[in-house]
Amino acid sequence: MKFTVTLPDGEHVVNFDEAYGKRTLEVDGEAHVLTLLRVEGGRVRFTVDDQPVDALIAGDLPELRVDAGDGPVSLRVEESRFAEVRKISGLVTVRRGAPDLKAPMPGLVTRVLVKSGDPVDVGTPLVVMEAMKMENELRSQGRGTVDRIYAEAGEAVEQGAVLVTFTSEASPKERRAGGTIPRS
Repeated sequence: MKFTVTLPDGEHVVNFDEAYGKRTLEVDGEAHVLTLLRVEGGRVRFTVDDQPVDALIAGDLPELRVDAGDGPVSLRVEESRFAEVRKISGLVTVRRGAPDLKAPMPGLVTRVLVKSGDPVDVGTPLVVMEAMKMENELRSQGRGTVDRIYAEAGEAVEQGAVLVTFTSEASPKERRAGGTIPRS
């Protein structure tokens, strides 16, 4: 099955095939062997070309947040034919700036690493959360300026709660398309 995966760095074509008990994954034309080891809730353990990967997955298709140890990354996964229809129909949402940071899971905010007015780039550490006895450093998925911080150290938050919003060159229409609703 052919998928289009949209990450902050652009779109990637992913072919997934399962035949005779063997799963293969082709990313942008490069083939890999995929072995699924364990799935428990949002935690997934697998190998890609015999290299182990542990990932935490939150959200619902097509919009997901995946953390494989380098901080959560927002991505969109959809069958390529649907991605093409979405593009042709003009339903493309292009984010030029940083999407608002939402809690990828319920947890406790232990540290806020930025303040209003701070410029951020892709990968800038923003907030540290403790969830399931692990500390998770949440990072920016784009460029922008910290607009407002909705969480503070010591606060328990639910999955999907807005933690940090940004200003960028994105239009108000693009920001609405991201589904941002500030938490009071």
